[in-house]
Amino acid sequence: MKFTAMSSAVIAVAVAASQAALAEDHAIAGKAGLLGLGVEYGYTINERLGVRVGLNGSEYGFDAEESGISYDFDLVWDSLSVAVDLHPTGGPLRVSVGLLRNDNRLDAVGRSADGYTIGDTTYTPAEIGTLTGRVGFDETAPVVSVGWDFTRNGRRLGVAFDIGVVDQGSPEVALSADGGIIADPGFAADIDAEEAELQGSLGDFDLLPFAALGLVFRF
Repeated sequence: MKFTAMSSAVIAVAVAASQAALAEDHAIAGKAGLLGLGVEYGYTINERLGVRVGLNGSEYGFDAEESGISYDFDLVWDSLSVAVDLHPTGGPLRVSVGLLRNDNRLDAVGRSADGYTIGDTTYTPAEIGTLTGRVGFDETAPVVSVGWDFTRNGRRLGVAFDIGVVDQGSPEVALSADGGIIADPGFAADIDAEEAELQGSLGDFDLLPFAALGLVFRF
């Protein structure tokens, strides 16, 4: 009987200690996905609730043609995220809502040896100089996702995987040139028309799906 009572007491202390440890659990993670490369800190409030803060950043260059103009594009990932995680079963599964401080953007430099057709007018490279552009989005964007953090089953090291969507708003397109034609009112009207055309062609990017894979260490 004494052995049983002592065993029960030891088990109760162990359970209480494990719950206290869980309530003070910390984690760091390295991540890669469709929001770029990132690092993340997580804090476990209890077995069903946690918070995470992450920083993402990287860059990818490519060539493409938009509205008849060839561009050198740089896709820039630059964001800070805050998320609240709900673990409905107390295990690896998590449903998350959060916000993104969103500086993700697309930078572009036009390239042409023959000329640029902007609006309804064709301009020479000498008139245009350097044609540059930027596509940006809302500075603050809500995020929802579902994922699995496999260190929630007691492991110190494991993987996490999330899929979700960022509501980053309609793209905002800005084009500019540094040649002598910039003082021409007709050129300004053509630039406005070109911006509107590009914005229309990129309209589907207001909702950005993403997936991310991370390596998580708990301490």
